[in-house]
Amino acid sequence: MMHLSIIAPNGSIFNGVVDHVMLPGALGPFQVLSHHAPTLSSLVAGQITYSVGAVSSSVAVKGGFTSIADNQLIVVCDPIEQGH
Repeated sequence: MMHLSIIAPNGSIFNGVVDHVMLPGALGPFQVLSHHAPTLSSLVAGQITYSVGAVSSSVAVKGGFTSIADNQLIVVCDPIEQGH
């Protein structure tokens, strides 16, 4: 388990504990699990998908960046608004 914060210009999208996260990295999609190596990465347009138990959720983004360290995953992104 790790703590995920997804932050957009207009506020927090998600803040909580998750089992894993899939991110649209600039060099290709990548998965983050507990105890992931410290990483900084830029994000491209795509889906951020995160799971808590058997429940998965996703956020469509235009891009952004992420910081991973000590089971803390911070994503700063520009989400794609629903219906656009």
